[in-house]
Amino acid sequence: MEGMKPNQIIKSLLLFVILGVGIFSVHAQDVKFTGSATRVVEVGEQFRLSYTLNAKGSDFEEAAMDDFRILSGPNVSTSSSVQIINGSVSKSVSYTYNFVVMASKEGTYTIPPAKVKVNRKTYQSNAINIEVVKGNKQATAQQQSGSQSSTVDKSNIGNDKLFVAVNTSKKHLYQGESFVAEIKVYTKVGLAGFEDIKFPAFNGFWSQDIESPQQISLQRENVNGEIYEVGLFKKVLLFPQRSGEITIEPFEITMITQQRVRSNNAFDDFFGGSYKRTPVSVKSAPVSINVQALPTNKPLEFNGAVGDFKMNANIDKSKIKANEAINLKIRVSGNGNLKLIKPVKVDFPPDLDVYDPKTSVNTKATNAGVEGSITFDYLFIPRFAGNYRIAPIKFSYFDTKTKSYKTLTSQEFEINVERGDGDAELTSGVVQGLSKEDVKFIGEDIRFLKTSVVLKKKEHYIFGQLWFFGIYIGTMVIFVLLLIIRRTQIKQNANQAKLKNRRANKVSKKRLKIAASHMKHNVTEAFYNEILKAIWGYLSDKLAIPVAKLTKDNVSEILIKKQVDDVTITHLKELLDACEFARFAPASVSGGMEEIYKKAGSLISILDQKIK
Repeated sequence: MEGMKPNQIIKSLLLFVILGVGIFSVHAQDVKFTGSATRVVEVGEQFRLSYTLNAKGSDFEEAAMDDFRILSGPNVSTSSSVQIINGSVSKSVSYTYNFVVMASKEGTYTIPPAKVKVNRKTYQSNAINIEVVKGNKQATAQQQSGSQSSTVDKSNIGNDKLFVAVNTSKKHLYQGESFVAEIKVYTKVGLAGFEDIKFPAFNGFWSQDIESPQQISLQRENVNGEIYEVGLFKKVLLFPQRSGEITIEPFEITMITQQRVRSNNAFDDFFGGSYKRTPVSVKSAPVSINVQALPTNKPLEFNGAVGDFKMNANIDKSKIKANEAINLKIRVSGNGNLKLIKPVKVDFPPDLDVYDPKTSVNTKATNAGVEGSITFDYLFIPRFAGNYRIAPIKFSYFDTKTKSYKTLTSQEFEINVERGDGDAELTSGVVQGLSKEDVKFIGEDIRFLKTSVVLKKKEHYIFGQLWFFGIYIGTMVIFVLLLIIRRTQIKQNANQAKLKNRRANKVSKKRLKIAASHMKHNVTEAFYNEILKAIWGYLSDKLAIPVAKLTKDNVSEILIKKQVDDVTITHLKELLDACEFARFAPASVSGGMEEIYKKAGSLISILDQKIK
């Protein structure tokens, strides 16, 4: 370090120490070694098999692949990055072992774990399951040829190349039992977007959406021996609310297909070629669900709970003074129709003031059903001293696993109530003919009769006094003024409704301007939210109905009564559906924000002319 200044030497040493600590932290991190491959392939199709390691390894040993032909590999690629943020150093490395493999025969195969050594320690990857189907050789050849694909003809896109389906996890179940419905698209052609989306209403079911990715991701799946690219639109958890056969309505959608068009121009092929987009309307088949009624031997405590549950009940105090409050909490947890469970009945003694329970729900919808808990919090107040007993609490439910009713029972609760401070000697007993407010004053509003009372004759009466007539006349004047003010307010409210009706178009245009600003800055979610606010706000002002009470169904009924044509109503529903769907998958909406913006402005203008 000759010729370096002291400050430079110190900085170099600090940098060396920091980098050394960073490298040490890299070696100390957990080693991860994972394998991945395409889940479904066709016989003769080439695919990639990869193993990823987040540390430098040695002695890599690939798994035995007797049922596959290795065309290339292992080809090793590496990547690394170092970050220094606020003096904190982080370094990450990645080593990938790639194979090009081809399947030789049909079947379902498991590739055993591969092995690699890191710092003399051997690590194993996960096993990989691959399904090999016979497939369509002609389609495979077209996919591999790429630029040799021919022009798309709409008539060639049928149910064998593009369709949608509502898949259910169960077709036969009990009333109140949950099942999962998945709305999926299956395609063998390229897709550029979606429009005119109409989801099933799920009439006859209580439904709750299951959280799924907002962007639709296509994955390969085997459908009756053929490979499709499959995308999940929506996943819903359903609970049938009645017995018998219930039909799930079809799912309808228009898909914009996209495929390359062969061109005679060599430059077009070089720069990726041209594409043709074709709208194709598809509709799923209706799905019938056979719902069996619950057995008739229901316990007295049964109130509709179906699933697998546990119950816990407890009180916060067992020894208090009269007129103090006690909380009784009943918590039902497990998996089932938790949100539909009614408050658990409790046999309280008659001398307790009991208030309506407070209900708290903490649930999450999963593929296995609604999991979580529901809590009923009872508040009650003993008014008398004494010992009280709350009988064991019973909760009954129908167990879908054993197909029988089960009853859960809590412990018995005993409460010792002492006389409150300042209370008279009151003992436990039922007080008839008194309300809760009256009972609070027992022991306070009864006094001994006083015998030494001097009565005086009152010589003057309020009737006939001048100030009495003044108060009487003043009261009448105030009453008349209040009546006039009330009538004025009623007239103003009517005028405000008319004013909102006249200004509906103007207000909606202001919202559309805000939406245009979001579109200019490419703020997708805010844009579609503002379009929805503009449409719903316009309908609320024009129809004089609060936004909270507006739905697509009642708006349609009102517009029909106002002689608005069916085409306009259909366009309104389609626009609302497109905006709502775009909030979850904006890239999937055909035409994008500009087209939605134009449709919204045009639709509001048409409605303004037709609504009288």
